[in-house]
Amino acid sequence: MSQSNKNKGSKIARQTAARLAAVQAVYQMKANDQSAKSVISEFKAHRMGVPLEEQEMVLPDGILFEGIVDGVSDRQSDIKEVIDTLLSEQNKSKSSASLDSMEPLLGSVLLCGAFELLAHHDIDAPIIISDYLEVTHAFYEGGESKLVNGILDNVSKTVRDI
Repeated sequence: MSQSNKNKGSKIARQTAARLAAVQAVYQMKANDQSAKSVISEFKAHRMGVPLEEQEMVLPDGILFEGIVDGVSDRQSDIKEVIDTLLSEQNKSKSSASLDSMEPLLGSVLLCGAFELLAHHDIDAPIIISDYLEVTHAFYEGGESKLVNGILDNVSKTVRDI
């Protein structure tokens, strides 16, 4: 099998890889005050499909990756409003419950997941939520996945007909 086909992966694997890359890109946008266009270009040129610690990586679905990053950038205030409302309802005793007060990487997971639930009605919500739970598990070992699951499930119920 050629090198270019080795890391191509299945459609599902490529979508999962795109979601992981999108979370990393959104985090980088926030951390470095970069534009979506700049981060997308950098990821496409230097990160997507590049081996990590000598392990081949699945090539992310570039269209999905770009759509998520651009979508989060374009609709961030709307997405934040939905998430902040759900966070405040979930944490009635904590007045400071908001996306801005959250650890930035965890906030990036929620932004990307919520954007997809808002924008991609063609993809079943459990598939989107499951992938973002996997992304969360890649970075965290504590209760963060419960928070992500709860918020994204509530976003889904808020923005989709069930």
